[in-house]
Parts: sequence; C-alpha cells; structure tokens
Amino acid sequence: MSFMQSLSQLQIAPTVADFFGVHLTSRVHPVEQILKFMHARNPQVVVLVVIDSLDFKLYSDFADDLAVLHELVKRDDGLLFECETVSNHTTPAIASILTGLLPESHGILTSEDVGTSKVNSILEILDDDGKPTAVVLETAGTKPLVGRISYVFPVDDREDIIEYDALIKTHTISVLQKHEKVRFVFSHLRAIDRFAHRGGDLRVAARVTNENMRAIAKVVGERNGMLVICGDHEAHLKDRKTSQWKKTVPLIVSCP
Repeated sequence: MSFMQSLSQLQIAPTVADFFGVHLTSRVHPVEQILKFMHARNPQVVVLVVIDSLDFKLYSDFADDLAVLHELVKRDDGLLFECETVSNHTTPAIASILTGLLPESHGILTSEDVGTSKVNSILEILDDDGKPTAVVLETAGTKPLVGRISYVFPVDDREDIIEYDALIKTHTISVLQKHEKVRFVFSHLRAIDRFAHRGGDLRVAARVTNENMRAIAKVVGERNGMLVICGDHEAHLKDRKTSQWKKTVPLIVSCP
C-alpha cells in the first residue's frame, strides 16, 4: 500500500516513540498510518534499517534488483511513503532520523559529535525506559553509545564494502536471535553509497543489498517483528545534480 503524501524523515523517531509510549524532544507529529499499522500488529521488536544512498529514484529504477523491498510493501498491506530528506550527508541524516530533529537542532554532523551531543536519540530514550535497544554500525559511530544502550555491535570500516555489509547483516540477525528482550534495533547498510561514490555497477550493489535485506527480513518475521527501511539521502550521482528529480527517499514499513 503506497501513501505518496509528503512525509519527512523527522517523523520516524516520533512515530516509534509514540508506539512505545516514551517522550521524544521533537515538535514533529508521528505518522498516523504507521501507528495504526503498528498497533494492529503489535510487533515484539522494531528493526530500523537505513540503506545509504537509497533515494526514491534508485528504488524505482532498480526495482528488479531490489525485489525484496518491493515485495515487503506488497506483503500484509505493507506501507510505502516518499520522504523528504534533511541532509545530503549520512551522519546528520541518520541523527535526524533517530532524534526527529533537524541537523541545526541536534548538532550531530560527524561521528565525533555523537559523543559530545546532549541530545538523546530514540535508542537511548527507549533503553532508559527499560526497553532494550541495539545498534549495528560502523565502529566510529558506535563508540559513544557503549554503556548508553544495551547492545552495541561495531563493524570496522574496510575497503571491501560487500564484506562490511555482510557483517552488518550477520550482527543484526545475531542480536535478533540471541537477545529476546531487545525491542528496537538500528542497522546501517552502505554498499549502494560506496558504489555510487566510486562509479561502480549499482545493480551489483542493489542485488547485494537485496539479499542482505532478504536475510534480515526472514529473522524479523521469525521474531514477530516489524521492519522499517529508509534511505538517508539522495544517491551521489552525476545525473542527480542536473535533474529536477525531487530529493526524496523511500520509507517502507512491513511485518515480514
């Protein structure tokens, strides 16, 4: 089921907070369609996967290579929204997705800023409320979260981005299978972004991402969970700089 009204990435965290009954410092309203979906299914765990550089045009153009994402929308009345982005860079975009605040409000522009920011994300807020959370992320981004949330799975950056994403997938599956009390998991896949930056074959990156998401979705389904998938910013491609295509990303909500 598709909802093509304009949404913002800023609405993701407030929607999750509303479902779990915690307070988030954001003036942005939650998405009512997603809340109805969540309350109707009452997921045991919510898994948010940000796919770096997955903009709406790439999601549409590479539909065959990203078949799992499209299947998730069709399954059990899954939801698809077109979201406006808040930044062209990964770190501030992810911080906005997790806090519901604009970059100028949360001030998290680099990985180092995560450790100095006084703004708590939905990860810390849920964990403080007794709802264990987990993060699967590049090592530099996880360091400030050690001791602040229940489960932290760092993955060292490396030249082989396919190997990197495979480790992200493996740790995401592991936390879901081994930690039954975890209620919210955040993971970040980067292959599409790396291939876009270096002029690689995006179909290869899309297929790798597709298979990683297939594996994650299977385990989310086994946990009676809900999967939220979102891009962080438009792909860094030459045609994006000259085209009039809107800077939007897909937001997918599904119970696999």
